[in-house]
Amino acid sequence: MWKRAEGDDPLELVGVALPGEPEGVREMASVFAEEFARLGLDERQLLRLFKNPFYAAPHRAYRLLGEPAVRTIIGECVRVWGGGRLTTEPGMSQGA
Repeated sequence: MWKRAEGDDPLELVGVALPGEPEGVREMASVFAEEFARLGLDERQLLRLFKNPFYAAPHRAYRLLGEPAVRTIIGECVRVWGGGRLTTEPGMSQGA
């Protein structure tokens, strides 16, 4: 059963718009590209993610920076961080 959040509810979700300088948007795009490259996405998959409006922040960066800039960022991140795949092996604990 759901109940309405009360005014002082610390867990109430609140969205805010943050001002973005072009360099901040570029940095944000780089962070997203790095994170997903580390998870094993290649350049084609990353570009598809940035083009997809479902992924609001990367898509916003794509719209603001343009495809050529996003392709450059993606390429740099994949060259540095790509090539790996996150896997879980049976019997391995998270802290091992």
